[in-house]
Amino acid sequence: MDKAYSRGRILIMLGVILALILVDHLNSPTFAFNSGQGNVQTALTQRDESACAPCGAPCPSTRN
Repeated sequence: MDKAYSRGRILIMLGVILALILVDHLNSPTFAFNSGQGNVQTALTQRDESACAPCGAPCPSTRN
């Protein structure tokens, strides 16, 4: 019988994938910003400062 899909191998591979996702998440700039570690570039800090809306949308008077 082929052991390519044994329960143990599947659980090990899922654990490896979960570990890789966790490492990527913990090293992301957004996680650092949300943890209170400032001075990182995220979408929140790259907003257009001249925008009227909090989301960075342009003012109605400047739209074409």
